[in-house]
Formats: sequence, C-alpha cells, structure tokens
Amino acid sequence: MSTLFSPLKIKNIELKNRIVVSPMCEYSSQDGFANDWHLVHLGSFATGGAGLIITEAAAVSPEGRITFADLGLYKDRTC
Repeated sequence: MSTLFSPLKIKNIELKNRIVVSPMCEYSSQDGFANDWHLVHLGSFATGGAGLIITEAAAVSPEGRITFADLGLYKDRTC
C-alpha cells in the first residue's frame, strides 16, 4: 500500500490517510455565515475520502475580511 493511503497520527488525532485538502478562498458566505455552497463543496472532499479538509480563512471582525463574502467569526451565531 502506498504511504499516501496509510493512516497518519498527529498527537491525539489519527487521519485515515494522508490526503489533505488545502484551504481555498471561496468568497461565498453571506454575512459571514457558511451556507449550502460550503456544505456541498467541502462535503464532496469528505465524501471523496480526504483525510483532512482545511476550511478557508474566517475573519474575527468584519473589517478583517479579504472580501465582503468571506467567512466570519464575529457574530455569536457563526461560532
């Protein structure tokens, strides 16, 4: 078996394989909230078997966003 498909343990977390989806700026949120686009887009990688999926950046204040459509953690409901 290829090392790519073997498990990887990092401290207390064990990934089922070494396939990692890097973060991508999707610019698809509405008012900082993830939506169906994120569910389908990231969910397709999970369904495809990626061992680790890293979401896009999430701003901690509206002023810290790259664009108006970035994810945000600046409202209690988004955390």
